[in-house]
Amino acid sequence: MALGQQLFTADCAQCHNFDGAGGALTYGKSAPPLTESTPTQIYEAMLTGPEAMPVFNNTTITPDEKRDVIAYVTGTRAEPNPGGFSLGRIGPVTEGLVAFLGLLLFMVLAAMFITAKHRKTETADE
Repeated sequence: MALGQQLFTADCAQCHNFDGAGGALTYGKSAPPLTESTPTQIYEAMLTGPEAMPVFNNTTITPDEKRDVIAYVTGTRAEPNPGGFSLGRIGPVTEGLVAFLGLLLFMVLAAMFITAKHRKTETADE
């Protein structure tokens, strides 16, 4: 699986994301998620290169290396999520970012509420 991860990171992650969730490409195309694909579908896609995907023939990536990539992709499905929520499956970094942005939004809204309330009291005093 280690070799499969290296090959996936080098050849596939740019389009399919690090966890195989897929992603947007140029000209309105998208790389499909690999989360529901069967090993046969993944192998055939590497051989034929559907849509914008390049062809990985047997000289580019050997059949054994293709099996390693497939083992990595199917192995990541069974792994537990390193973070609490599935926010990209890259661990607590994205969860911390979401929490930070949520807290920042709350602070901005609180500041707007306080200043709006303060303006009302100033206009009432005049």
